[in-house]
Amino acid sequence: MANVNWERGPITQVVLNRPHVRNALNSETIEELLAVLVDIAHDPGVEVVILTGAGEKAFCSGADLAEVGSLRSSEQVRTYFGKMAQLIQSLQQLPQPVIGAVFGHVLAGGMGLAAGVDLLVADENTQFGLPEVKVGLYPMVVTAPISRLIGMRRTLELSLTGRLIDANTAERWGLVNRIAAEGQALHEAWQLANEIRVGSPVIARLGKEGWRRAQDLEMADALTALRDLVTLVALSEDSREGVAAFIEKRPPQWPSKQ
Repeated sequence: MANVNWERGPITQVVLNRPHVRNALNSETIEELLAVLVDIAHDPGVEVVILTGAGEKAFCSGADLAEVGSLRSSEQVRTYFGKMAQLIQSLQQLPQPVIGAVFGHVLAGGMGLAAGVDLLVADENTQFGLPEVKVGLYPMVVTAPISRLIGMRRTLELSLTGRLIDANTAERWGLVNRIAAEGQALHEAWQLANEIRVGSPVIARLGKEGWRRAQDLEMADALTALRDLVTLVALSEDSREGVAAFIEKRPPQWPSKQ
């Protein structure tokens, strides 16, 4: 049985498939997910990606502690957590918009994945947390993307105490975009994906690239980079079609979808 299931399409759904261990991330699962993301990144037919987990108890409980506990050398530890960092970075760098559909426990590395996607839909009963300190570990890698969303002090508090927060708090802090009724996070994520698909996939990709670039640059450099990207947007065939459709009062027929 694969640790990661996925179904290719304009909306591609990727599922962490280790429900018996609350979708914990062992090395094999991380490698499988990285390979899937590489495949998706090179597929122009994929417009939106949804990442979720199998089962009902947890989207992802983080690192597989059975594997982490077996690591005996600094090289092994660096390799494992280096792959975890690579996974989060690969999610962020995926050309297509990525929506997370989460439920149950979203813990440790699982919370890192939730911070690595572009948009996040959470079941109303979802609980988020960084409980590593309770088992003698610390969320070194995942605090980087999480703190950019919820702030340094909130991240530090969660890291030092290991306490959990609910979906409403996560939304208020800026981690969650939408809260769904119990059992409806995936359905809500698909609705959001279809809303995105109304627009041009080319423009969505360029928009995500601009948004990501702006996060890491000083204001002057960010504005320069965004100026260059909006030039590509404005001169694209999809942009010309979109403007023409608006003037002619008709739905656009995006060339990139033909």
